[in-house]
Amino acid sequence: MLASRGGGPLRFISAAQSVHCSRYTGTVHSTERTVPSTQERQSHAKGLKNGRLIQGEHPMTQTALDRLRGGDPSRWSHISQAEGRSADRLRVLAKLAEGLLPTDEGSFVVFGSLARGEYTIGSDLDWTVLIDGRADSLHLQIVHKLTSDLENEGFGKPGPTEVFGGLIFSHDLVHAVGGDEDSNKNMTRRLLLLLESTPINVAGSVETHARIVQAVLNRYVQEDASFIGSNKRPDRIPRFLLNDVVRFWRTMAVDYANKYRARAGQKWALRNIKLRMSRKLLFVSGFFMCLSWALENRSQADNDYEAQDLVDHLLAWTKRPPLLSLAEIVERYAPSLATNIFDNYDAFLAILDDETMRKRLEGLSPEEAYEDKVFLQTREIASRFDTALTDLLFDADPAVAKLVKKYGVF
Repeated sequence: MLASRGGGPLRFISAAQSVHCSRYTGTVHSTERTVPSTQERQSHAKGLKNGRLIQGEHPMTQTALDRLRGGDPSRWSHISQAEGRSADRLRVLAKLAEGLLPTDEGSFVVFGSLARGEYTIGSDLDWTVLIDGRADSLHLQIVHKLTSDLENEGFGKPGPTEVFGGLIFSHDLVHAVGGDEDSNKNMTRRLLLLLESTPINVAGSVETHARIVQAVLNRYVQEDASFIGSNKRPDRIPRFLLNDVVRFWRTMAVDYANKYRARAGQKWALRNIKLRMSRKLLFVSGFFMCLSWALENRSQADNDYEAQDLVDHLLAWTKRPPLLSLAEIVERYAPSLATNIFDNYDAFLAILDDETMRKRLEGLSPEEAYEDKVFLQTREIASRFDTALTDLLFDADPAVAKLVKKYGVF
């Protein structure tokens, strides 16, 4: 068992206990990295928090994507426009949710394109009320009120799978990882919580969200054999988490085929391009979230706090949208691929933001798609994006390629 800085055991405290820790020192405490202070939240109320859109305008701090633009702010303009529209919609949601959540135990969380900062014309809204506390019959009233207000405000409804648009309790997200209790729905919610969720900036929401995210990450790291025993290899990664990221990616691919059958081919072409672009982006970001731990230059000396250092490392990734996390990797290991990666993602968002093209894709059947100019254009964009990501994984940097080969299959 790891020793605390105070000499006692290092304890990991679950979200269900409504507390969390960073480096445990004998008393339970909050951490600045996880829970922003009131002053921090106010200062970022019109910007990004660690790269993650909270609400409002852009901050002064440059992101890796800004730096890759090479001083040209107009480069990848559709990415910028989607980010700006996302910030506007987050402000609207903050006003709608003001005063609705239970104090210190509720979070209004969005997922999907809005959470990624990629909101375009026709985007729906995937959302939930995340509860980390006692069950209360009044919770459902909050959901009903939000559902009505969101509809009145013109937000698109979540998909028909019922993954979102209701209540989610933290217990299953933290404790049902693998096994019979870990349903497809629960696994999807947990991975999206880590890979693309954003809490709406109302009282208690950001703190509750951060507490649950840290508890989920603690679960992955506490029970990862690579970080329990005496194994000190420098190329270790959080494999328990990586296995779930890979499982999630394969589940998305299988569910794509199932939805074609279940929905009689409706919106097939649009879902096809999303699978090959935004869903693939999620997977690659999650993959590098895990691999990046082994790419860090760390001391080889014994570190009694390595497990919590890893949790802090993973937390930093959860606070950035996947596109900005990918930009961090591209900037560091493959800046020459920036054009091929982000030009094509920008073109993808441009098509989604074009009402005519989007509706065209929504209405195409597989039989029609391969003779349609719009679909063939999007397919070419997706193919170039795929080629660039493959180069990033296998060819751009020897250290990256070595880890991909070691962990990407087995």
